[in-house]
Parts: sequence; structure tokens; C-alpha cells
Amino acid sequence: MDDTETPSTAGFGTRLRKLVERLDRDVQALYRQAGVRFEPRWYAVFVSLRDDGAATVGELAQRLEITHAAVSQVRSALLGEGLIETRVDPGDGRRHVLTLTPKGAATALQLQPLWDAINAATAELLTHEAPGLLDGLRDLNAALDRRAISARVEDILSTERQ
Repeated sequence: MDDTETPSTAGFGTRLRKLVERLDRDVQALYRQAGVRFEPRWYAVFVSLRDDGAATVGELAQRLEITHAAVSQVRSALLGEGLIETRVDPGDGRRHVLTLTPKGAATALQLQPLWDAINAATAELLTHEAPGLLDGLRDLNAALDRRAISARVEDILSTERQ
């Protein structure tokens, strides 16, 4: 370990991924206990379709600020489960719009109490156990918007080469 690396920053990305994976495992177990076939990674796309209405993959990617590829993967899984369907956009036959199926709407109703409980548990956790985390993540995201980690690393490496 050199002067710029400390135990608190070493493996930062890995630590974030492990945290997300842990949360996803816990939520996945809750879905299994509820007897519902649903994946945590589907939540944002699924709830956006429920709350904001039908959308194309591109529109969902924009709404959720995630990649087109990520939405496409979730779309495929949700189609496979019969929770969404695609329809040709009547205004533009080249576009396919995603919408919840009746099974999807029923699943949303079934999962809403669980989602409410997860949100309440998350709020309690963030309020009492990690009160500054969301502000810190917002600040980190804003800092990366201003200057990507890749640019920061390139600067350090170019300084070390001099």
C-alpha cells in the first residue's frame, strides 16, 4: 500500500458491488418467501412502467438514467415471466412500446405491501444507522459527473510518469 491508498478507499468499487449484491440477496429472499417470481434488478423498470406508463426501451433508459442494454436485459426477463408485453407504437410502427400485462399489474398489487415494508426498513436503516449515506452518494455522483474517475486516474498516472 502506498501513500495514496488507505484501507478505507482500497477496493471501493468492490465494496459497493458487495453491498448491492447483499441487499439484492436479502430482497430476493423476501420475494421467495412471498412466493413471487421477481428479481430486485427488475424493480426500477417494472415500477416505471406501472407508475409512468408504457415506454420504449430507450425512453425507459432515459427515465431511469441507465443504459439501453440494462433495460433490454430486464425487458427480456420481464417478457419471459409474462409481466410485460410489447406493442407496436400506433404512431410509429418501427417502435415497440413496453407495457404491463394483467399478470404484471396483479404482481405489482401483490408486491406493493412488501415494497412498502422494504422502503420503510430502508428509511429506518438510513435514518438511524447510516444517516449521511444518501447525501454522500449524491455528492459522489455529482463529483463523478463533474470529472470521471478515469480522468482522475489518468491525471495521477501522468503525474507519476513525470
